[in-house]
Amino acid sequence: MRLRHYLNPLPLLLLLAPAAADARLPPLDGTQSQSLAPAPVRESWRYRCDVEQRLEGGTITLTRIYTDEGKLDGGDFMRWNPAAYDPQHNQRPLDLELSYIWDPASQPAVDPRKIEVKLQLGLDTDLPEVALIEMQRPFPVEPHGIIGSTALSTQVFPYGSFDPKNGHGELPLGDLLAYAEGYDTLGWTLIRPSDKLGGTKELAGGTIDIAVLREAVAALPGLRQSLAAKTAEPKARCERVLWPDRILY
Repeated sequence: MRLRHYLNPLPLLLLLAPAAADARLPPLDGTQSQSLAPAPVRESWRYRCDVEQRLEGGTITLTRIYTDEGKLDGGDFMRWNPAAYDPQHNQRPLDLELSYIWDPASQPAVDPRKIEVKLQLGLDTDLPEVALIEMQRPFPVEPHGIIGSTALSTQVFPYGSFDPKNGHGELPLGDLLAYAEGYDTLGWTLIRPSDKLGGTKELAGGTIDIAVLREAVAALPGLRQSLAAKTAEPKARCERVLWPDRILY
């Protein structure tokens, strides 16, 4: 679950559609109508406590939020991006992110199954409405070489009709690491599932670096200790920032 500072616009648009149409009509008394301004985002002061560590395979950051009075106001927001991550230009065809939100009081330990692997895909052609991304581990079979007999898969959806060449999928990091036990890399294939008119079709493929994901998990306990030490005095050791009063994840 990645931290987002925006609202899902679809329900809001559906609710406002009749009102927006009425607002465009001229008033019956001939006066000029007033345009409806969007509601401002409400913010107030918080203390944001961050700890960050650059790893060989990427950068991992933990954030904890406190009120302006110094009281705990949010869990530990974790985010990890690979070393080559560029927020303006995603790696194509596959880019990975890790994200998670802990409640420090009830979840002191790190549970890899609660960490989300965000799969972001980009193609030169349009994605189908639903596709599958499969992670494959090879099994050595003597004397016939290597075959792949199982796969871990999850669905991939386009971001929308406005962006059909880019899609996204998610799966638990713990499941991916368990499936990849004994391997430092996995192959992946983006597949259009079969239908009544034809068979499956491979749309893209590549490898996933499992070793860097294990590195990120191994760094979490030390980072959480560093964050706990820093947040012992949040008003003295953390940054005071304006923060949205309401956040939807």
